[in-house]
Amino acid sequence: MNKRSLILYFSVLMSVTAILFLYNNEVNNKYEQEDKVVARAVNVQTEYVNVDEFGANGEDSKDDSQSIQAAIDYSYDSKIGKVKLLGNKKYILKQGLVLKAGVELEFGQNTRLRIDGNFRAIDVKKNASILNGVLEIVNPNFSSDAIYIDGDQKIWSWDRTQIKNVTIVNAAGSNKGTGIHLYAGESGHFISFINFIDIRIAGFHTGVKLEAVKPKDKDKYSFINGNRFINLTLDDCIRGIDIISSITIPNESSGNEFSGLQIQVSKHTKEVITVNGSDNKFEGMIWDVHLLKDNKSIIEFSKDSMRNSLFSNIGSAYIRDKGKNNYYSSPEEEAKNNR
Repeated sequence: MNKRSLILYFSVLMSVTAILFLYNNEVNNKYEQEDKVVARAVNVQTEYVNVDEFGANGEDSKDDSQSIQAAIDYSYDSKIGKVKLLGNKKYILKQGLVLKAGVELEFGQNTRLRIDGNFRAIDVKKNASILNGVLEIVNPNFSSDAIYIDGDQKIWSWDRTQIKNVTIVNAAGSNKGTGIHLYAGESGHFISFINFIDIRIAGFHTGVKLEAVKPKDKDKYSFINGNRFINLTLDDCIRGIDIISSITIPNESSGNEFSGLQIQVSKHTKEVITVNGSDNKFEGMIWDVHLLKDNKSIIEFSKDSMRNSLFSNIGSAYIRDKGKNNYYSSPEEEAKNNR
């Protein structure tokens, strides 16, 4: 091989080597980028469980109950702890859900869970929570609870149970069922110190029900105490807030606070607030009581009530007070006291 051929040979060899080097670099970079994308996808996926990956759709008329429950169960078993229903979708629920302990059910801001049937929609366990979205009753036969919490969970101050920024509406026009129901019905059952924040409830028989039943066992207690309802809106409910208990132990509902209340009455409204229990506090506005021409007594402190307080815009003419040391204040009463 002469000198000229040798130079040509090495030039070609170097060119091929350079091309192969650049190609390998490009391929390696591509795989590295793909690996990073996959890694990010895996990390994101382990932060929450998407119900769509369990067969839920939110864009058709198919029942999504089993898919959503499967996502909750997987989140609970894997300890991921969060389930998401995303987008402006409408998921169909034809069976009730059990929101297991430690699982947060997060909706998109305008995601709807359409409840089609007569069943308890969401049974919330200890340390579980619901964030955002709309629970929409679409079946006129519904007469159960949209959100239910049982005192057998024994919820206390250090627990993380919470309901926040949720709209609960009976869109079927039947004014049946209960929006939120807290129930303590056996010995040693209790629900205390849960925060319900920015809740809107419309079109139900009862908006919020707190119910403590006398235990069968003597010297045993059941109670629903110290819960906070902050910025609660009630609209077009037959009964707005219903607190059912004795005045104190063995079954009591005491020290619950309702602040930032906005209550809109309608022609269906019969009772705005009914109180059995002690030291419960209510503060807010009650709108358009003039619509209730034949029913002026829309707030009742029963004979089993004591030291409850109401700060609102309505006067004593709308209040039946059969209890002890209850207090209610309105602009009307304040004006009288300042004369």
